[in-house]
This record gives sequence, structure tokens and C-alpha cells, in this order.
Amino acid sequence: MSTEDVGRRRMLAVALGAAAAVPVLGCTAGTAPAAGRPAEVRNVRDFGAVGDGVADDTAAFAAAARTDGGRAPLLYLPAGHYRITAWPELPDYATVYGDGGDASIVGCETDTTLIALRRKQRIRFSHFGLYLTGERATAVHLDECFRCSFEGMVIRGNHLPDNHPRYLDQRGVVLSGNTGGTAFINCDINNFGVGLVTSCIQNYVTASKFAANHVGVLGTGNDHNAGLSLTDVEFVSDNDPRTTRCHVDIDGAANNWWLTNIWFEGADTALAVGRRGVGGPSQFGMVNCKVAARSVGLDLAYCRQPYLANVRFDPDLADRMPVELRIDPGDCPEGTAINLISSAGADLSDAVFPRAWHVLARGHTTDPTFTGTVVAKGGSTDAEIARFESPDGAAVAAVLPSGALLSEAGVVLRDENGAYWRLSVGTDGAVTTAALGDRRPHR
Repeated sequence: MSTEDVGRRRMLAVALGAAAAVPVLGCTAGTAPAAGRPAEVRNVRDFGAVGDGVADDTAAFAAAARTDGGRAPLLYLPAGHYRITAWPELPDYATVYGDGGDASIVGCETDTTLIALRRKQRIRFSHFGLYLTGERATAVHLDECFRCSFEGMVIRGNHLPDNHPRYLDQRGVVLSGNTGGTAFINCDINNFGVGLVTSCIQNYVTASKFAANHVGVLGTGNDHNAGLSLTDVEFVSDNDPRTTRCHVDIDGAANNWWLTNIWFEGADTALAVGRRGVGGPSQFGMVNCKVAARSVGLDLAYCRQPYLANVRFDPDLADRMPVELRIDPGDCPEGTAINLISSAGADLSDAVFPRAWHVLARGHTTDPTFTGTVVAKGGSTDAEIARFESPDGAAVAAVLPSGALLSEAGVVLRDENGAYWRLSVGTDGAVTTAALGDRRPHR
């Protein structure tokens, strides 16, 4: 893929995202708290917020969010750049929305966790941006929270190749403490040391984008718990090695990981799944994905029964082909691969896959195991029912339409004492035997 093509594609994504923000906002501005009672919209400017990027609007945000035990607030952030040092406490069912991720921007310059929610549920954030410049800052941390949502958000840190490694400790989103049911929809999480960190399961990212993070998504904890569902998501970066090391990194024993319709480009390793000798996910599935990288596309170091279907592998650099797929035969011995597409050749080599993998490749299937009765039917009255070929494609045996067996090398039989004999026929039609010993022949 050329640099020009990538540039046009990213520009188009930005344009579409900006165009989509307005109609979606029109549907969300009047959303009421879960109790079904209408809530009065609280414009932060009515509580003293300036939004000029200079004034400190922390107190105004706190005043607008104050409920004194009443109904959950509905906070509105008009277009502007709001500087704050702390996010106000929010009750369950609160909603905070703005005029767009690039129009209503909340900035924080300190080393803090800006939005910290603990034991909250169904708080909604919609259509505004968060911009953090503190070297160790975290934008959002949810701990023991359930069914919170983020829609049309732009969450941005300060990590760039030119300032590497200064902002590697920045975090975009952290999910911990069994937080579940969190949804990120049409969000951008960009320029962090780690874009999203999860140590819990059953959270969802869809129609979103991770750009220029040193690590896009990190599954961590090594306690069989971290998991995530990603659908229609882009992971992109440039080809400067200081920008992005890995888009998805699962660093130990984890739970379920589901990736559907995902685009990866611009990383040294696109996906690192598990750690050799340590652990990995109990389930990992990739369907309809494009994987490009500089060194390794998909590294399956430790995983139970991964499932790969319709995945295309590409290089990020025109002059260097990466390892498209690497599978550890000891810690990832079994799995399924269907219709994987290689840019390095006609197909991925069968040698890539450990012996117990089931592979449905371009024109062939490797090492299937059938249980029960197997039925093979010829395509026509004069077609062979089955044909057996050597690795170079030469026919070595067949089952003819009549059911007769045809062998190019004779027949091997085992006698009652365990010895093997080869039967062959001479030019005169006489059948002879040759002793092969008591070890099962391999040829």
C-alpha cells in the first residue's frame, strides 16, 4: 500500500467522522435519565464555564453536575475548549454531551485520572473530546462499573514519535474491577502510551479508531479475565518505529477475544496474542480482518484453539515482507484457519501451522480428522470417487467408480504375527510378496 493511498484513506475517515457527528447528536441531546423523568439540560456556560482554552472551568463543571440528591444531571458542553483539573462526581444514569468530538473539547494538563468512575452504572458520555497533556495522565478509568457508554468521543493524548518516550505512561481508557457491558461507539482513541487497557471481560468497541498509540489495546492481568469484543474498528499509525509497537497485545492468561471486520496497519507487530510459557486467551477469534505490519502480522504465542477466517496479510513497508503469521507449536498447538490470504505468495505455507491445526486453504485442506461414517460420492459415472496424490501432485492411488482400488505402488498387508508384506504384480500377471518386517512402513 502506498503512502499516498493511506493518506487519502485517513483523510476520508476524518471527513466522514465529522459529517456524522451532527445528525447523531440531534438524537441524543434530549435523552432522559433511566428513571424516565425528564431532566433539565444544564449548560456548563450557565454555571460560569468560559470555554476559551485559558480560563479554569473546573468549578463551573462541578456546579453544573451537582445534584444534591436529585435527578441524574444532563450536562451540555457547547462548542469550546474547556480547561479543567478535575472531573466532577457523577451519579448513576448521568449524561454528558457536547457539540462534537472536535468542537467541544475538555483539556487537562495535570498527571491525573480525569474521569474516574467506581461502582457506577449507565453513565453516558457523548460527542465531546478529551485532550490530556500530563505525562502520566489517564483520560478515563472505570472500576466495577456496568453499562456505561461512550459515543462519538475523541479521546486524545500527547504521544508522538518526536517526543518518544516521554508520554508512554499516558493511558486513554482503563477498564478494571470486573467492569462490564461498557460500549465505545464511533470513538477515536489516539496518541497514548496505551489506548485502552482492560483486565476484565465483556466490554465492546465498535465503529471506532485507534490511531498512533504506542500500544493500541492491552489485555493484562494474567488471571484468565481480560477480554474484549471489537467490531468494525481501525488500528492505524505511521511507519516510524517510535510511534506504534503493537496494536493489540494480550500479555498473559486471558478470557475471550473477538475481532470482526478489523483493519490493522502501521505497527511493528500488529497483534501479539499471549506470552510463551506464561499464558494467553482461552478463546481468540478473527474474522474478516486485514493485517499489515513491519515485522510480524499475527503472533500467536499462547492461545487455546484460535479461529482465523478470511484474514488478509500485507506488508507495511514495500521493501520488507513481515512474518505474516507465527504460531507457537507448543503453546498454541490447535486451531482453525479458513481462507487466509497471503501477500507473499499464492498461499501461506502449510509449515506455518502446527500439526493439529485444521486449515482450509486455497484449493486444499490440511490434516482433517473425521469421526463417524464418511461418505464420498463421484461426480459422474466415469469419475474417480477418490484420488490420492503425492506432494508434487502425482497420482499414487484412487478409488474407481466401480469401487475398485487402484494403487501405483502395490498393496501392503499385515499378517497375524504382526509382520508386513507388500503385494505386487509382475508383467506376466503373477502376484508376488515382499517381506517388510514388523515395523509399520511409511512408504
